[in-house]
Amino acid sequence: MAEAVRIAAAHEGLSRVEQHWQEPIAIIGMHGRLPGSRTLADYWDNLAAGRDCVGPLSASPTLDRAAQRHPGIAEGGFIEDMDAFDAAFFGISSDEARLMDPLQRLALESAWHCIEDAGYCAADLARGQTGVFLATGKSDYEELLYRNDIAPDKELATGVAGAVIANRISFSLGMTGPSLAIDSACSGSLAAVHVAAQAIRAGDCTSALVGAANLILSPTLSRSLDAEGALSPDCRTKSFDAAGNGYARGEGVITLLLKKHVQALADGDNIHGLLIGSAISHGGRANWLTAPNPMAQKQVIAMAWRRAGIDPRTLTYIEAHGTGTPLGDPMEFNSIRLAYEELAGQSENTSHRCGIGSAKTNIGHLEAASGLAGVVKVLLAMKHACLPGNPHLRTVNPMCKTHDTPFHFVEATEPWPRLRDSGGTPLPFRAGVSAFGFGGAYGHVVIEEHFHRQNPEANDVAAAVIPILPMSARDGEALKRVAGRLLQHVQHELNSATGDAQQDLQDFLYTFQVGRTPLPVRAAILVRDWHGLAGSLANFVAGREDADVIAEPGTLSPATRNEMEELSFRFAHEWVSLAEVDFASFYSPGQRRRVSAPGYPFSRTRFWFTDPKSSEMRLQATGS
Repeated sequence: MAEAVRIAAAHEGLSRVEQHWQEPIAIIGMHGRLPGSRTLADYWDNLAAGRDCVGPLSASPTLDRAAQRHPGIAEGGFIEDMDAFDAAFFGISSDEARLMDPLQRLALESAWHCIEDAGYCAADLARGQTGVFLATGKSDYEELLYRNDIAPDKELATGVAGAVIANRISFSLGMTGPSLAIDSACSGSLAAVHVAAQAIRAGDCTSALVGAANLILSPTLSRSLDAEGALSPDCRTKSFDAAGNGYARGEGVITLLLKKHVQALADGDNIHGLLIGSAISHGGRANWLTAPNPMAQKQVIAMAWRRAGIDPRTLTYIEAHGTGTPLGDPMEFNSIRLAYEELAGQSENTSHRCGIGSAKTNIGHLEAASGLAGVVKVLLAMKHACLPGNPHLRTVNPMCKTHDTPFHFVEATEPWPRLRDSGGTPLPFRAGVSAFGFGGAYGHVVIEEHFHRQNPEANDVAAAVIPILPMSARDGEALKRVAGRLLQHVQHELNSATGDAQQDLQDFLYTFQVGRTPLPVRAAILVRDWHGLAGSLANFVAGREDADVIAEPGTLSPATRNEMEELSFRFAHEWVSLAEVDFASFYSPGQRRRVSAPGYPFSRTRFWFTDPKSSEMRLQATGS
């Protein structure tokens, strides 16, 4: 159907006050550490392969979170090295770091990596009004501190304060927009997305970091949830399956960077996807406090779809909340079905199909971070044009009646079918994501694929990029880790390069020239092509001589050299001389695109409240 028709239909019932919802919000940066996944590439591989990332916690020299063997809480979706932090990188003392909730540490590092993924320096965002909206929940670390009678030093108050999780990011990175910690339980991260998008549209901030973090450091909450009957005795989340008997808990940290779509286009940003609609609400009075209200769930879903200005028949995937409970799952499915029927009516288009799934089947329930885990799953699925299966789905819950509806539950990973309008023009992938809090707070967002069209305001001819790759770190070992990460990335590009590979290389170099924070230990590589860059990076990591690697000032340039090569040598030597090199002044806005590329490899130092003051236990410095 024509886009004009669907927008007109969706506008019906939308108040004039809400017309600002029609302005899309671009997602230009993302980062996450999730169960079984140090990177989002790992996360996608696990989703696409249908891997179960829930299991027992590996042994830890500083704590034993899996000491309990009670059914339902003996296993979970855990992340590695949650007690490791690069405190020195952020100018935080050892004494302060040991009393900082690991939620703060994870969120701070994740925010930094998210900004890098967008191709920016933190200082760039600090020059504008950047908001920070962070979802979180109960602090198990605070409980452990009090149980162990840790002395209330001056760092304790800020270390465990929920508000400081967002404020720590704003303070450390110099962000001056709104800074809010949001706790609406399991809908928290979608509430954070919604509030951030509202703030951007209202002009309260020009961009926003939206994040969430969840950790399981104490068995207390798990035992309470198990007593309530929320947890699965076998520690597996079987979303929408007839055998569903509760969920497994999970850990993770996720951060997104948001900006108005039109501004992201003008800035040449790498756009992962678009937020085109969102809504939050509460279920009101129900049978009991934690009981779901399917009509309220239906209303929040329909509201988000209306605000997105879409015909629901263009939605082809729903990332559901899907906690795997025998009654909650059918209630959620019925809320989706009723929202669809309210907006689409009895459709004559029997060919329309919409998949339903939940990442909880792979990684467990990340509670405050669960909504963002679903958003990132959708963005990655759009990138790869396929829908991940649900590993524990064997027999669909018989109360989820899909007959005569467009819905089906995605059992195994399958291609994501692309719709076309009546004229044959391809439509972007569209998906809804739900997250429902156990106190009755609900959230739903609509994500749309971004078609990478040329920015009409951009220059017709892209500027030539200065052919050097600047690298920097806090010390020599970290600089080698930076180069090692870049080498892996370049080798991947060589194995999968498509289209205009030289242009991709130029955007890659541009991103590192204008989108990384200069640090004191530096090197620069003169670059001609991907193969040459790979060779020079390999030589640098191995400590071998390479004429294209400049690590010290004063190296003489060859006699024969054109203007660009002379400029490259000058910039490279200024860079390694610790001069302030203004790469950005060489380019006009919109001439080049920022691309997603590897971020800084933080050192891994453990900090825990049991450590003596002013002492550190170094981990193997592999970076993260």
